[in-house]
Amino acid sequence: MDFKDYHLMSDEELAELCKSYDDTALDTLIKRMESVIANCVLSFSDSRFEKEDLMQEGMVACFRAVLSYDGGKGASFRTYAAVCIKNALKNFVKKKDNFFISADKDFVPLEDETSDGATAEDEYISSENYKNLRESLEKVLSQTEYSVFSLFVDGMSYSEIAEKTGQSVKGVDGALQRVRKKLKSIM
Repeated sequence: MDFKDYHLMSDEELAELCKSYDDTALDTLIKRMESVIANCVLSFSDSRFEKEDLMQEGMVACFRAVLSYDGGKGASFRTYAAVCIKNALKNFVKKKDNFFISADKDFVPLEDETSDGATAEDEYISSENYKNLRESLEKVLSQTEYSVFSLFVDGMSYSEIAEKTGQSVKGVDGALQRVRKKLKSIM
């Protein structure tokens, strides 16, 4: 399929192709979603947070929305992704505010926005799609970045990741910042 055909596909079709390890579909879908991410970021931007940090957080949330989207649930991908991005930004701002208030608290990773009631088959398919997307990330991230990102997406806090990898919390934060920049550059 040539590149033009991707632009004719719906967001939902692209999301399904992303789950089958299609990098061009992922690139096309993320580019389409940049304006949605930017609109979500506008409602959260103030002097406390850099727009770039919020955009990166929005990109990660959009990537996670691709992984968890289920077209059979009735929502369009764009609507689903916007909700995921807004929730992720709310969590980011809340955790960042808590971090500023109490220096010993770490950021807690984003909550999984998938809906309840998935069947065992749905869970298996989702895990396979997730595995394929993680394999594509291994190609662009360093071993350390991939390890830190994997633990972060799996729900570990910064301090838990630091303990598991032998890095400092600041080192974990730096690795995640590099991951976000690389994700932004490839998406």
